[in-house]
Amino acid sequence: MQTATNTPKVVILGTAHGSNVPGKRSPDGKFREYKFSREVIAMLRPRLEAHGYTVFVDMPSDEVPRPGSTELSLRCRYVNGICKKFGSQNCIYVSIHVNAAGSDGQWHDARGFAVYVARSCSPTSKRLARTLCELAISRGLRGNRAVPSAHYWQADFYVLRNTACPAVLTENLFQDNRADVEFLSSQAGKEAVAALHLDAIKSLFAK
Repeated sequence: MQTATNTPKVVILGTAHGSNVPGKRSPDGKFREYKFSREVIAMLRPRLEAHGYTVFVDMPSDEVPRPGSTELSLRCRYVNGICKKFGSQNCIYVSIHVNAAGSDGQWHDARGFAVYVARSCSPTSKRLARTLCELAISRGLRGNRAVPSAHYWQADFYVLRNTACPAVLTENLFQDNRADVEFLSSQAGKEAVAALHLDAIKSLFAK
Protein backbone atom coordinates (compact mmCIF):
# COMPACT_ATOMS: atom_id res chain seq x y z
CA MET A 1 0.00 0.00 0.00
CA GLN A 2 1.59 3.26 -1.13
CA THR A 3 1.72 6.12 1.34
CA ALA A 4 3.31 9.06 -0.51
CA THR A 5 1.40 12.27 0.01
CA ASN A 6 0.60 12.59 -3.72
CA THR A 7 -0.66 9.00 -3.96
CA PRO A 8 -4.44 8.61 -3.92
CA LYS A 9 -5.93 6.64 -1.04
CA VAL A 10 -9.20 5.19 -2.26
CA VAL A 11 -11.71 3.32 -0.10
CA ILE A 12 -14.64 1.58 -1.78
CA LEU A 13 -17.35 0.63 0.70
CA GLY A 14 -19.66 -2.26 -0.10
CA THR A 15 -23.25 -2.31 1.11
CA ALA A 16 -25.01 -5.48 2.22
CA HIS A 17 -27.58 -6.99 -0.15
CA GLY A 18 -30.78 -4.90 -0.40
CA SER A 19 -34.29 -4.40 0.92
CA ASN A 20 -35.58 -6.54 -1.96
CA VAL A 21 -33.43 -9.57 -1.06
CA PRO A 22 -35.32 -12.26 0.92
CA GLY A 23 -34.21 -12.98 4.47
CA LYS A 24 -31.26 -10.95 5.76
CA ARG A 25 -33.10 -9.89 8.89
CA SER A 26 -33.61 -10.84 12.52
CA PRO A 27 -36.18 -13.57 13.29
CA ASP A 28 -38.63 -10.95 14.57
CA GLY A 29 -38.10 -8.83 11.44
CA LYS A 30 -37.16 -5.70 13.37
CA PHE A 31 -33.49 -5.68 12.36
CA ARG A 32 -32.61 -5.49 8.66
CA GLU A 33 -29.08 -6.08 7.44
CA TYR A 34 -29.40 -3.82 4.40
CA LYS A 35 -30.43 -0.88 6.57
CA PHE A 36 -27.74 -1.39 9.19
CA SER A 37 -25.00 -1.63 6.57
CA ARG A 38 -26.08 1.59 4.88
CA GLU A 39 -26.43 3.43 8.20
CA VAL A 40 -22.90 2.45 9.20
CA ILE A 41 -21.55 3.47 5.80
CA ALA A 42 -23.34 6.82 6.08
CA MET A 43 -21.46 7.39 9.35
CA LEU A 44 -18.15 6.03 8.07
CA ARG A 45 -17.88 7.79 4.72
CA PRO A 46 -17.61 11.40 5.93
CA ARG A 47 -15.14 10.38 8.62
CA LEU A 48 -12.90 8.72 6.04
CA GLU A 49 -13.19 11.76 3.78
CA ALA A 50 -12.24 14.02 6.69
CA HIS A 51 -8.98 12.05 6.91
CA GLY A 52 -8.24 12.65 3.24
CA TYR A 53 -9.47 9.41 1.67
CA THR A 54 -11.39 9.31 -1.59
CA VAL A 55 -14.49 7.24 -0.83
CA PHE A 56 -16.98 5.45 -3.05
CA VAL A 57 -20.01 3.29 -2.20
CA ASP A 58 -20.81 0.43 -4.57
CA MET A 59 -24.63 0.22 -4.20
CA PRO A 60 -26.02 2.96 -1.94
CA SER A 61 -29.68 2.48 -2.94
CA ASP A 62 -31.86 0.36 -0.67
CA GLU A 63 -32.88 -1.92 -3.53
CA VAL A 64 -30.27 -3.85 -5.53
CA PRO A 65 -30.44 -5.39 -9.02
CA ARG A 66 -31.82 -8.90 -9.21
CA PRO A 67 -31.04 -11.74 -9.57
CA GLY A 68 -28.13 -12.08 -7.16
CA SER A 69 -25.66 -12.95 -9.91
CA THR A 70 -26.41 -9.63 -11.60
CA GLU A 71 -25.97 -7.74 -8.33
CA LEU A 72 -22.59 -9.30 -7.64
CA SER A 73 -21.34 -8.80 -11.18
CA LEU A 74 -22.31 -5.12 -11.14
CA ARG A 75 -20.63 -4.58 -7.77
CA CYS A 76 -17.36 -6.03 -9.07
CA ARG A 77 -17.60 -4.06 -12.30
CA TYR A 78 -18.04 -0.87 -10.29
CA VAL A 79 -15.08 -1.61 -8.02
CA ASN A 80 -12.83 -2.62 -10.88
CA GLY A 81 -13.69 0.53 -12.81
CA ILE A 82 -12.46 2.61 -9.88
CA CYS A 83 -9.35 0.45 -9.63
CA LYS A 84 -8.62 1.08 -13.31
CA LYS A 85 -8.93 4.84 -12.78
CA PHE A 86 -6.89 5.16 -9.58
CA GLY A 87 -4.69 2.05 -9.70
CA SER A 88 -5.54 -1.17 -7.89
CA GLN A 89 -2.58 -0.69 -5.55
CA ASN A 90 -4.15 2.54 -4.27
CA CYS A 91 -7.61 1.11 -3.60
CA ILE A 92 -9.23 -1.14 -1.02
CA TYR A 93 -12.71 -2.65 -1.00
CA VAL A 94 -14.51 -3.14 2.32
CA SER A 95 -17.90 -4.85 2.20
CA ILE A 96 -19.92 -4.42 5.42
CA HIS A 97 -22.39 -7.14 6.45
CA VAL A 98 -24.04 -8.82 9.43
CA ASN A 99 -23.71 -12.56 10.00
CA ALA A 100 -26.37 -15.23 10.52
CA ALA A 101 -25.99 -18.61 12.21
CA GLY A 102 -28.97 -20.15 10.41
CA SER A 103 -31.57 -19.58 7.75
CA ASP A 104 -34.45 -21.08 9.72
CA GLY A 105 -35.95 -17.87 11.09
CA GLN A 106 -34.97 -18.82 14.65
CA TRP A 107 -32.75 -17.17 17.25
CA HIS A 108 -29.30 -18.75 17.71
CA ASP A 109 -26.45 -18.61 20.22
CA ALA A 110 -23.54 -17.71 17.94
CA ARG A 111 -22.38 -14.13 18.25
CA GLY A 112 -19.42 -11.93 17.47
CA PHE A 113 -17.30 -10.37 14.72
CA ALA A 114 -15.68 -12.07 11.73
CA VAL A 115 -13.81 -10.86 8.66
CA TYR A 116 -13.21 -12.73 5.40
CA VAL A 117 -10.66 -12.63 2.61
CA ALA A 118 -10.47 -14.68 -0.57
CA ARG A 119 -8.49 -17.92 -0.42
CA SER A 120 -6.03 -16.45 -2.89
CA CYS A 121 -5.65 -12.84 -1.86
CA SER A 122 -3.04 -10.14 -1.47
CA PRO A 123 -0.94 -9.58 1.64
CA THR A 124 -2.70 -6.23 1.97
CA SER A 125 -6.08 -7.96 2.21
CA LYS A 126 -4.77 -10.19 4.96
CA ARG A 127 -3.20 -7.28 6.82
CA LEU A 128 -6.44 -5.27 6.78
CA ALA A 129 -8.48 -8.31 7.83
CA ARG A 130 -6.09 -9.10 10.67
CA THR A 131 -6.20 -5.51 11.90
CA LEU A 132 -10.00 -5.49 11.84
CA CYS A 133 -10.21 -8.72 13.81
CA GLU A 134 -7.62 -7.69 16.38
CA LEU A 135 -9.32 -4.36 16.95
CA ALA A 136 -12.70 -6.09 17.26
CA ILE A 137 -11.30 -8.46 19.88
CA SER A 138 -9.69 -5.62 21.82
CA ARG A 139 -13.02 -3.76 21.83
CA GLY A 140 -15.06 -6.65 23.17
CA LEU A 141 -16.68 -7.70 19.88
CA ARG A 142 -15.13 -11.16 19.60
CA GLY A 143 -18.25 -13.04 20.63
CA ASN A 144 -18.31 -16.71 21.61
CA ARG A 145 -16.77 -18.48 18.61
CA ALA A 146 -13.24 -19.74 18.03
CA VAL A 147 -11.11 -17.29 16.06
CA PRO A 148 -8.60 -18.63 13.48
CA SER A 149 -4.96 -18.21 14.42
CA ALA A 150 -4.51 -15.93 11.40
CA HIS A 151 -7.26 -13.66 12.80
CA TYR A 152 -9.29 -13.83 9.59
CA TRP A 153 -11.49 -16.33 7.79
CA GLN A 154 -11.03 -17.36 4.14
CA ALA A 155 -13.84 -17.94 1.65
CA ASP A 156 -14.24 -17.38 -2.06
CA PHE A 157 -17.12 -14.92 -1.86
CA TYR A 158 -17.73 -13.49 -5.32
CA VAL A 159 -16.91 -9.88 -4.43
CA LEU A 160 -13.65 -10.91 -2.80
CA ARG A 161 -12.54 -13.19 -5.62
CA ASN A 162 -13.46 -10.93 -8.53
CA THR A 163 -12.34 -7.46 -7.46
CA ALA A 164 -8.98 -6.15 -8.61
CA CYS A 165 -7.86 -4.48 -5.37
CA PRO A 166 -7.29 -5.72 -1.81
CA ALA A 167 -10.68 -6.67 -0.42
CA VAL A 168 -12.30 -7.81 2.82
CA LEU A 169 -15.85 -8.63 3.86
CA THR A 170 -16.81 -7.99 7.47
CA GLU A 171 -19.56 -9.83 9.33
CA ASN A 172 -20.44 -7.50 12.18
CA LEU A 173 -22.03 -9.75 14.79
CA PHE A 174 -25.17 -11.84 14.21
CA GLN A 175 -28.63 -10.79 13.08
CA ASP A 176 -30.12 -13.94 14.64
CA ASN A 177 -28.63 -13.49 18.11
CA ARG A 178 -30.79 -11.46 20.49
CA ALA A 179 -27.93 -9.76 22.33
CA ASP A 180 -26.08 -8.88 19.13
CA VAL A 181 -29.22 -7.46 17.54
CA GLU A 182 -29.94 -5.33 20.60
CA PHE A 183 -26.41 -3.93 20.44
CA LEU A 184 -26.39 -3.35 16.68
CA SER A 185 -29.77 -1.62 16.84
CA SER A 186 -28.42 0.95 19.29
CA GLN A 187 -26.55 4.11 18.36
CA ALA A 188 -23.61 2.82 20.40
CA GLY A 189 -23.53 -0.35 18.32
CA LYS A 190 -23.50 1.48 15.02
CA GLU A 191 -20.84 3.82 16.36
CA ALA A 192 -18.67 0.89 17.45
CA VAL A 193 -18.82 -0.75 14.02
CA ALA A 194 -18.13 2.51 12.17
CA ALA A 195 -15.19 3.33 14.46
CA LEU A 196 -13.77 -0.17 14.07
CA HIS A 197 -13.65 0.16 10.29
CA LEU A 198 -12.32 3.71 10.39
CA ASP A 199 -9.45 2.83 12.71
CA ALA A 200 -8.51 -0.32 10.78
CA ILE A 201 -8.44 1.53 7.45
CA LYS A 202 -6.36 4.36 8.92
CA SER A 203 -3.91 1.82 10.32
CA LEU A 204 -3.56 0.10 6.95
CA PHE A 205 -2.83 3.26 4.98
CA ALA A 206 -0.41 4.52 7.65
CA LYS A 207 1.96 1.59 7.02
